[in-house]
Amino acid sequence: MKSPFQFGGIVSGNNFINRNKEIVRLLTNFDSNINTLLMSPRRWGKSSLIHKAAQIALRNNSNYRFCFIDLFNIRDENEFYSTLIKELIKSTSTKPEEWLNSARYFLKRVTPKITIGIDPSTDFDIKLDIDKTQKSYSEILNVSEKIAIQKKIKILICIDEFQNLSYFNDPLLFQKRLRANWQYHKNTVYCLFGSKRHMLIELFENKSMPFYKFGDTFYLEKLDTEPLFKYITRQFKKTEKDINPEFTLEIITLMKNHPYYVQQLAHLVWINTNKKVTKQILKTGIQNLLNQNSILYEKEIESLSTTQINFLRAITDNISNNFSSTKIIHEYNLGTSGNVIKIKNALIKKEIIDVIKHKPIILDPAFELWLKKIYFRLNK
Repeated sequence: MKSPFQFGGIVSGNNFINRNKEIVRLLTNFDSNINTLLMSPRRWGKSSLIHKAAQIALRNNSNYRFCFIDLFNIRDENEFYSTLIKELIKSTSTKPEEWLNSARYFLKRVTPKITIGIDPSTDFDIKLDIDKTQKSYSEILNVSEKIAIQKKIKILICIDEFQNLSYFNDPLLFQKRLRANWQYHKNTVYCLFGSKRHMLIELFENKSMPFYKFGDTFYLEKLDTEPLFKYITRQFKKTEKDINPEFTLEIITLMKNHPYYVQQLAHLVWINTNKKVTKQILKTGIQNLLNQNSILYEKEIESLSTTQINFLRAITDNISNNFSSTKIIHEYNLGTSGNVIKIKNALIKKEIIDVIKHKPIILDPAFELWLKKIYFRLNK
């Protein structure tokens, strides 16, 4: 029997949980030509949210075209331009012949090198000459607007891991180029999102940066308990398995309402259940989850200093935000108050913790559970 729970990729259909307010906000931005700047930690469901909103928008308006780009593996400006053009062409034309014609028509000065393999859907590629790209970047950045005007459509460009452009050579110049061209677009809307909040805040909320006030900035919150509770209960019931409210709530609480891990733990409990979830089945599911991730977590711990590990111990002990007090510094051997700030910033940079409402939290709830149940117990 197929598992009723979904994780590890774009979640869709009945597995997509709630986010109604966020969807309305995105759809309003799309319709109103308002750019969106979305931030959330990894695996909180931002990509699924964007794709869900895109599906609804396409149903509502046949003139919309969505272009999705992921900057995760893009490390320089020229590669960005090539990827942008390739995805724009594919998302606004239906046939390989049209791809060729569009590329040649809209990029007259750049003269792109185009390759199409046996399977055009996977073997279509565009490469741009570096020298010509640097001279004609403005033409490239305005291609979407030209296509939209000629075809009488609206293009919505969604760029994931947007903070990765900070790794480009001269990232500030590149951002200035993007903003200088994109801010005049009336037929192209941008949805820029990513997972490294501290980097995105610098990009979007620093007054000296090009993308300051570029659009509607919002931070994706965790899912509420009620829709998660209803979802888990429904998914067990439709596969003729039973889970009582106490165990459902424990799954959600242990995983701290984290969409990815709630789905994963529910899946592990589900596959071990014949008819009805028991306390032992839940316990086994939790242990399976920790075992599956233990190698990754051990590697994570090995990369940390002793004071960084001590800081994580303080978080798991539910210490308040007063980590710089003499008592806490002494109890957890954190060094000095100045060192506490360095520790916190280093862990934020490593994407192990974040500061939400002035309180440090461990972003991965399964990692936090592993620290409590296994690592700190074995290293007392």
